[in-house]
Amino acid sequence: MDQKYKGLKVIHISHDLKGGIGVVIKILCKRFASSICIVADDERESKKSGRFRQITQYMHLQSKLSEHIKDFDILHFHGAWTLHILPLLNIRQIVTIVSPHGAFHKVSLQKSRIKKNIVKYLYMQRAHQNAGCIHALTLREAQDIRDYGIKNVPIAIIPNGIDLAKKIHIDEALKKKLLKLADGRKVALSLSRLHVSKGIDILIEAFARLYSESKDVVLFIVGSGESAYELHLKKKINKLKLEESVFLLGEMIEDEKNTVYDIADVFVLPSFNEGFGITVLEAYRQKVPVITTDATPFEEIQVLGCGWYIGSSVDDLFLALLEFSKSDNEELNTMGSKGFAWIQRYYSLDDFESKIETLYHWLAKGGKKPDFIKSDIL
Repeated sequence: MDQKYKGLKVIHISHDLKGGIGVVIKILCKRFASSICIVADDERESKKSGRFRQITQYMHLQSKLSEHIKDFDILHFHGAWTLHILPLLNIRQIVTIVSPHGAFHKVSLQKSRIKKNIVKYLYMQRAHQNAGCIHALTLREAQDIRDYGIKNVPIAIIPNGIDLAKKIHIDEALKKKLLKLADGRKVALSLSRLHVSKGIDILIEAFARLYSESKDVVLFIVGSGESAYELHLKKKINKLKLEESVFLLGEMIEDEKNTVYDIADVFVLPSFNEGFGITVLEAYRQKVPVITTDATPFEEIQVLGCGWYIGSSVDDLFLALLEFSKSDNEELNTMGSKGFAWIQRYYSLDDFESKIETLYHWLAKGGKKPDFIKSDIL
């Protein structure tokens, strides 16, 4: 770490550590050895149920903040909508920054629209208006933030990055099991939180159409979610008679995740709502071509020829999967290599961490405004 950042101490605050938010927080806590993370939905609170659960989570968060806040320079909030964002309404004596992680995406705002409109005027808009800075992952997200009504707050546009120097470890025993399950067929991989917004329903429907054309592809769905939604997906697979070609493999992390990417021939992220999609970078790190939707900010995929950048419909997914199924290994390997070269140039972890460090220092110490701070977004 640069000498000038050694004195900065950061508290990261989140509802939980699931998905891309958890990945980013862990990266930043590792970079800043003096950082800590406070999670509202900690293990004790997650065991509670009923209407008072969020209140007890908020009380737990407030207690932890009161214990630590006097010893830190910056509070970095991650995510939105749950009560963990409420301290922003009253904090004045310490620098605050918020990373919404796509919370203001227009599709996201349509889900539970009435509830979110109420919450907007109760606390969301005022809380974010009180932040010292908002971190957007893309120019599109910055515009979503302004469109939501948050004005006169600096917005830093810093895309997530990925560690390309980190050694990839493969679980050989798991690899053998997965290849046996694939049984010589090409592997299409979906890896995400199991949630309706991730487009897994339309992926299964598109795959059913592909299966009627070709039996040479298998679909591995990796991730976890609410039990009711997982059961819904299992019933869908059974109804479409895809039990021998579509497999729900559960959550995989670390070496397990590396291994499933390693045996994949294509990675599919069919989201309706995606603030960024760090799994796209993970796939390209292992030179796997990608099929993803225009809900993600990766228009370059189509331009560079390293995958398929499509609409969020069954028809679009089917056509992309069909084209993938007809591509030979050489074509797919070329796509994956192009994708690796692209993220190597634009999405390095060093660049992400360096910009976050610069942002922290500017907010805490002042000085020249970084060039990634945008004030001309209307």
